[in-house]
Amino acid sequence: MYEKGTGVTKSTAKAAELYKSAADQGNPYAQYNLARYYEEGIVVTKDSAKAFDLYQKAANQGNTFAQDKLKQLKAQSKKR
Repeated sequence: MYEKGTGVTKSTAKAAELYKSAADQGNPYAQYNLARYYEEGIVVTKDSAKAFDLYQKAANQGNTFAQDKLKQLKAQSKKR
């Protein structure tokens, strides 16, 4: 809700804080979203390794968005 401002004042910082808390508890949705923040440097320091790790954790729990993102990242790394 904070990320999009749905029913609350939009705050990506608050969203990141809540995603981190939920990701630390193993929530794959939060792991995926926090990974996006690390990948893009949204209110956190950009960190590709942390992003990849979080995508992997989410993917291992069946998050299809994370699974697709990992495929994309792996394909990009093969092109380099």
